[in-house]
Amino acid sequence: MRRVSARRPAAAARAAATLAALALVALAGCAVRDRDAAPAPVPALATATATPLLRLAPALLGRALDLQQHLSLSAPGQARELDVLLEVDATHVRLGLLAMGQVAARLDWDGVTLTESRAPWWPPAVSGARVLSDLQLTLWPAAAIRAALPPGWRLDDNGATRTLSEGGAVVTVVTRRSPQVIEIEQRREHFRLKIESRALDDGTSAAAP
Repeated sequence: MRRVSARRPAAAARAAATLAALALVALAGCAVRDRDAAPAPVPALATATATPLLRLAPALLGRALDLQQHLSLSAPGQARELDVLLEVDATHVRLGLLAMGQVAARLDWDGVTLTESRAPWWPPAVSGARVLSDLQLTLWPAAAIRAALPPGWRLDDNGATRTLSEGGAVVTVVTRRSPQVIEIEQRREHFRLKIESRALDDGTSAAAP
């Protein structure tokens, strides 16, 4: 991976924190290499956040990724942008978050341990565990996600749209608008995220898997 040196205040803070948490999720566009996916999914952790925290092995993705992305968030009272560099192989998920031209955070997940480093100005409420989970919710195979979801949660995927629900209520909708563009709607947190992806290996726009 390349190295990279209004509404209520509470609602606005949640939206700001979730920008990074969802910044890496819609990575369906990419150039890929097949991988064996032997490890079993680890059950998701039940938390007080809008969705359960997934803990899926990198190999369960079934392919490798090397992406650059531009993300645009629209939420009540605010609009933000973020750039992301992502690398996934059979043993690691590595990513770098850049905001306003500066490195905001780096994450590394090896299937057992999540390691993160962050700039002093990066919001402490932005959890690396949340970033990883939202990434996996959008990109990892539906079967692996379903096997890890807590009771009461359901994932539906028709190829173009992925919907996560709890007790029959839709929580998250992920829609592929084109091979290069994905949009995420978080209904409980009241925001939308647009992700434009480009493969780093050949400089072309990413293609849907």
